[in-house]
Amino acid sequence: MNSVILLGTLGALYLFIIVSVPVKAPEHVKVVEEAPVTEVTKTEEAEAPGAETGVHEVATTEVNIERGRTLFMSNCISCHNKDPNIKGAIGPELIDAPLEVMTVKVVTGRYPEVLPAGFVPKRKTKQMRKFPNLEKDVPSIHAWIQSVRK
Repeated sequence: MNSVILLGTLGALYLFIIVSVPVKAPEHVKVVEEAPVTEVTKTEEAEAPGAETGVHEVATTEVNIERGRTLFMSNCISCHNKDPNIKGAIGPELIDAPLEVMTVKVVTGRYPEVLPAGFVPKRKTKQMRKFPNLEKDVPSIHAWIQSVRK
C-alpha cells in the first residue's frame, strides 16, 4: 500500500515538474501570437504549388513550445527517444527533420513523395503510425524539438 502511494506521489511530482518548467523558444523560431487560419478547398488544393509533391501547408494560430514538448512526450517517445537528438528503439532522431517532412510524416505516416533538397531519411521502415489529429500541433512539436538541439 505504501509503495502505491509513493509511486503516485512521484508520478504527480514528475508531472508537476514537466508542466511547470518553461521552455524558451530557440532564436530561429518565431512565436506567433495570432495568425489567420486559412482553409484550402479541394480545387485550390489541386492548383496550389506543391500539391503535386505531397507537401501540405499547415495553418497554425501559434507555436507553443511547451505544448509541443507535452505532445511529443505523450505521443512520440514510445518509438522515438525522449531526447530528439538520439535515435529511439524504432524511430530515428528527429532533430534534422524539416517542418514540411515532419508534418507529412505525422499526418500520413509516410514521407512526402518529393523530399526537400539535402534531406535523407534516416530509416526506410514504414512503421510510423498516423496522427492526423496532431496536424495543427506539428509546428509546436517541431519548435520544441529544435529548442533542444545540441
